[in-house]
Amino acid sequence: MQEGGILAAFDLDGTLHWTEKALVPAIRRAMSEMGAEPAAAERINALYGEPLEEFCRDLLGTGRENDCRRFMLAIDRHQRDTLPAAGALYPGVRGMLRELRRAGVYMAVISNAGEGYIRLVLETFGICDRFDALLGVDDGLSKTRRLHSLLQTGSYRGAVMVGDRYHDLQAAEENGVRFIGCAYGYGAPGEMDRSDELVGAAAEIPSAMARLGLI
Repeated sequence: MQEGGILAAFDLDGTLHWTEKALVPAIRRAMSEMGAEPAAAERINALYGEPLEEFCRDLLGTGRENDCRRFMLAIDRHQRDTLPAAGALYPGVRGMLRELRRAGVYMAVISNAGEGYIRLVLETFGICDRFDALLGVDDGLSKTRRLHSLLQTGSYRGAVMVGDRYHDLQAAEENGVRFIGCAYGYGAPGEMDRSDELVGAAAEIPSAMARLGLI
């Protein structure tokens, strides 16, 4: 529990994790295993931030639970190879996290992926210990409700959600907290227009938080 501090809740893919580097090859391999024609990178990238079931429906053309489970297990298996081989954080992420940690910011990841995936990504790049909480989709709650739950764990004097998709913006707005939009991520044009601050690089996040009076 954090009393009187600042909470920064981060989306993962498109905000911290340069997802396409490792996930596009993993997804394309999994599609081939499932008998589907591998999709173009642009089509895959447009799905980041969506629930896993949406990946299945869009890329395989089916929402059947068994097919989706097989698909996700195949993706998980392949990305355990592609993450260390080709994966990357966005430039400036490590320094940004160090700066916020020095400022005493309580940091969390809230993602529409499962906690196992969140941990895999963060541990691969050696930054898991930077975060005080990891909230994945495993509990079936929306990102809005997971942020609400996190806000209830401490008496924060301020909070911000940082992300690149409309789910992140919606979670911030519905919980009454500020929002920093990441223009370098996977949001469509105009998706981040209602951001309190819009950044073009991860290194700009501390300055954006300072302009919002949070640090």
